[in-house]
Amino acid sequence: MTRIRHPVHRRDGQLLEARSWAVGSATSNGSQTDHGRDAMTKSTRNLVRAGIAVALLATTLPTAACTSKATAPPATVSAAPAPPSPLIRKLRMPDTLLGLPRNMDREAIDAAKRHLDTLKREVAPVTSAVGWAYGNNGPDADMVFITGVSGTVTDQQGIIERSLQPYRIESHKPVDPGDLGGTARCGQGRFDKESYLVACAWADDQTVGIVAFLSSRPQADRTAQFLEVRRAMTENTA
Repeated sequence: MTRIRHPVHRRDGQLLEARSWAVGSATSNGSQTDHGRDAMTKSTRNLVRAGIAVALLATTLPTAACTSKATAPPATVSAAPAPPSPLIRKLRMPDTLLGLPRNMDREAIDAAKRHLDTLKREVAPVTSAVGWAYGNNGPDADMVFITGVSGTVTDQQGIIERSLQPYRIESHKPVDPGDLGGTARCGQGRFDKESYLVACAWADDQTVGIVAFLSSRPQADRTAQFLEVRRAMTENTA
């Protein structure tokens, strides 16, 4: 700070000198004020600029996001329909067959299950296995024996041929397999001198079974009853 003095001999010169000093001081302070103002202006300007930049960024990003959503909505991709699940076919034992109840005679049950192990070896893996007898005991009673397994069947015709061999039938012929498809054959024979036998077998991709009709009287064609029993034994699950 530069002090300016004027040589005044009057008493009020002190006042003038003081005023001059004050003026010089004020001038010097004004100069400092100007420098401070310039420094503050630069600093403030930088802060303002930074604030504006942040504000613009904060307002631009949501706007850009909104604009992006408005102008370029995400494409909707339609999912392809899933292929239908293949049906799994298994066998079951109904409470009744052709109006006949389950027979609880041990000898009759064992007769129905006699060839079950042989059938199990024809499929792999085995997913179900049934064997039972239906009918009432008596001299004139009709009996129905069922034996069957489910799994993977690869040789339908060969399995049918082998399945019917244990039964006392002279020959067998192809019959309609019905709405369940596959291959089916039936043949007639005699179980003993007093019993007449009709044995039918079927095989499809997943099941194989035998239905044997035993009666004390000669029997006519049993294809319709055979298909009814097969439907009653078969269950399809997804």
